[in-house]
Amino acid sequence: MPDAKAVRGGRIRALLPAPGAPRALALSTLVGQTGSGLFLPVSALFFTRSVGLAPTEVGVGLAVAGLTGLAAAVPIGRIADRFGPRGTYAVTLLGQAAATAAFSLVHSLWAFVLVSTVAALAQRGGNAARGAVIGNVGTGEERVRLRAVLKSVTNIGLSLGTALAALALSADSRSAYLAVVFVNAASYVCAALPLLRVPPAEAVGGGPSAPPRRAVLRDRPYTLVTVLCGITSIHYDVLSLALPLWIAGHSSAPQWSISAVIMANTVLVVLLQVPFSRGTGVVPTAAAAVRRSGWVLWAGWAVIACTAFTGSAPVSVLLLVAGMVLHTAGELWQSAGSYGLSYELAPAGSHGEYQGFFSLGRGATAALAPMVVTTVCLADGPDWRPVSGWLLLGLVVAAASAAVPPAARRAERAAAAHLISTPLPVRETA
Repeated sequence: MPDAKAVRGGRIRALLPAPGAPRALALSTLVGQTGSGLFLPVSALFFTRSVGLAPTEVGVGLAVAGLTGLAAAVPIGRIADRFGPRGTYAVTLLGQAAATAAFSLVHSLWAFVLVSTVAALAQRGGNAARGAVIGNVGTGEERVRLRAVLKSVTNIGLSLGTALAALALSADSRSAYLAVVFVNAASYVCAALPLLRVPPAEAVGGGPSAPPRRAVLRDRPYTLVTVLCGITSIHYDVLSLALPLWIAGHSSAPQWSISAVIMANTVLVVLLQVPFSRGTGVVPTAAAAVRRSGWVLWAGWAVIACTAFTGSAPVSVLLLVAGMVLHTAGELWQSAGSYGLSYELAPAGSHGEYQGFFSLGRGATAALAPMVVTTVCLADGPDWRPVSGWLLLGLVVAAASAAVPPAARRAERAAAAHLISTPLPVRETA
């Protein structure tokens, strides 16, 4: 029989990134996301109590910045393809650092909107460039596994940062909030340093053999997959917005269960994202994973909605746990399948542009989700109204996920036809 210690060691190593570029990217992600996790819980109080903005002004400023940031994803992704993704990603990290530090100088709404917009542009563009870096590190299963590992690392970093933010929140002073701002800015600078260990990819350059400009905007099959995967990604907003409000206002579960179920989701994602991603480095398996996720999410939300019909706190907690397990399984399959499709359906040499475009699907859903989930899942009136809203949202997501496999097959055929008809680009070392 195999040694139990060796088996456990092998399982642990399977969750770790491979040495070299994958491990450097994981370290960069851990540092940067820890800084983000530190700032996010503090930001609202900093902008209102220290900067002096009204909550509505903060909401408007962040909405303007977020919508503007969406426009940066494709252009900066194109820049990453042309001039090299590693350097582009490093520049966007430094841009985030500068914009974050500039929050310390903000004392008006217009300054807040300006700095927030710069930060959003750097963040969205950085995600596109980072996607291109990952796309050039490996292929197929290796690439999807790396993306899965980085998602787990992201959750670890955000959790660490959120825990550390409790110190600043307990102090509740401008000096404590400024310390968080500067530590977050420094984290982005530090996150750029491990990129030196990532080999520079080959830049496409601007010659006649380079991919045509805005090619992704004319790639209708890829656009359809992007839209469908964007719709199915609403589970992120259900977890962060709809679920806490549902537990507090429509169930008999105690308030502490909000933190408990969200923490359970975080732990499960950290432990299971890599195993759930196996096999999604090829288009059919990735599409099947997204299709499966829709029905599992629907089942999880149906179980969560049932808490409206019980007055027992223990029963409500059990239902929430069961629903969260199903929700998490759906999240893991949806994210793994989306990762695989976003890379495998993109032409070589255009990962930055295509990853930037693919992120628009999630970005558009994130912008609309607060209105959707609060209207559909948290409706006023008898219990059957919000419960039917949960079921309706689940059916919409399940229908979108069911449409992914045929859309992916069409996009795969289009990508193969493009590959046959287009000569390989002449590449220049970045």
